[in-house]
Amino acid sequence: TPFGTTDSLKIWPEENNLDFDLQDLVELKKQRNKLGILPSQYYKETLPSGRSYAMIGNPNLGEVKGMLLAVENDAQESMCTEVWFNELRFSKLDESGGWAALGRVDLKLADLGTFTISGTAKSHGFGTLEQGVNERSREDIYTVDASTSLEAGKLFPKKLGLQIPVYAGLSKSVSTPQYDPLDQDITYKDELKTVSDTKSYKESVQTVSTIKTLNFTNVKKLKTDGKRPKVWSVSNFDFNYSYIQTLSHDPLIERDELRRTRGAIGYNYAPQTRPFVPFKKIIKSKSPWLALIRDINFNYAPSQISFKADLFRQFGATRIRNVGGGPYKIPETYNKYFTFDRYYILQWRLTNSITLDFNAVNNARIDEPVGRIDTKEKKDSVRKNIFNGGRNTNYSQDATLTYNVPMQKIPFLNWTTLTATYNTRYNWLAASLLPESRRLGNTLSNTQTKTINGQLNFEE
Repeated sequence: TPFGTTDSLKIWPEENNLDFDLQDLVELKKQRNKLGILPSQYYKETLPSGRSYAMIGNPNLGEVKGMLLAVENDAQESMCTEVWFNELRFSKLDESGGWAALGRVDLKLADLGTFTISGTAKSHGFGTLEQGVNERSREDIYTVDASTSLEAGKLFPKKLGLQIPVYAGLSKSVSTPQYDPLDQDITYKDELKTVSDTKSYKESVQTVSTIKTLNFTNVKKLKTDGKRPKVWSVSNFDFNYSYIQTLSHDPLIERDELRRTRGAIGYNYAPQTRPFVPFKKIIKSKSPWLALIRDINFNYAPSQISFKADLFRQFGATRIRNVGGGPYKIPETYNKYFTFDRYYILQWRLTNSITLDFNAVNNARIDEPVGRIDTKEKKDSVRKNIFNGGRNTNYSQDATLTYNVPMQKIPFLNWTTLTATYNTRYNWLAASLLPESRRLGNTLSNTQTKTINGQLNFEE
């Protein structure tokens, strides 16, 4: 530009403007791939506009981090010049919008329970009014949720007294990207037209998650005859079961499976007994000096007997997708464990003044063979370990004996209180299965505590 020029078109001629459609670069890559040319080969093509484009490798406009601008000296002679690159702009952005919808239905099945189903849908391009073009959704998302809560015991005759609460649920989400996840400047629909195995391609680009749930909570038989339960009564038992399965896959994970199963059976017996007072009818005198002997009592039955057996199994298997393609399958990795826990509770009010509390917990592991349990030998091994109670890893117990001395029955000491407590704790911890730890053996601990508390009570 000559010095002193003021005309803007002479300072910056129209020929200096580099205006092209970014989609031309995408079409160039698609054309090369269609011709079967390897990405490692240099590929050049001249478009009808007279411009030449070239590429090597597998460039992706969806992952651009920087841009290099340069000029080429085609005059075959040296020159000194000053070059400006100015006003990099984007125009004609795709501002097409999207849509979204949701729906929900709630049904009440009389006194049997409820049923709910809902669904949502959102297309790519959907966003709020204040969101820019690049902030809007870039995927089509569809979800459906269905669940039901039932009191299945009402399906049986009322005289049976069955209580069977049931919950079942199903949730599924499907996300389809607008652009190919591994080639983010080519749309999913365009890529789908070029592949031969459309089913396999859909599975490799979509993100799908499915959750299944089934719960039975506090299933038991209620007493309907109005009598007090016996030790052997079925109403003392309760059952719980839960099952949750999650299946998912996405562009990087071919299959991710997680199952959690829990089953528990509990027993609880709490009789309402009255203490036996042997001297109440023999000693008729109401003298306070004889109260200590007259009120001697004891309970022949415990106040509460509880037991619970809890089985919990988690199985997870994940297979990473072979992104490069080919028949090779990446081996699965597993996340699993199987536990068998037992809980014991005994409460016994031996007399009105002496109370015994006993609690114990036994934790065990059900050892499983490596990998999936998909052969008869593996299933038999697991079944045998369950019937044997598993491999004990931790056992702890706590017993407390409390004696509230009946000082109020001694006339000259009825202004005092005295409590004696004896507590003992025992804990057994199994050593690790590693040979180094097995040589050290298991860990045992036992503690005993004795406490006597007294108090003087003065009244005006």
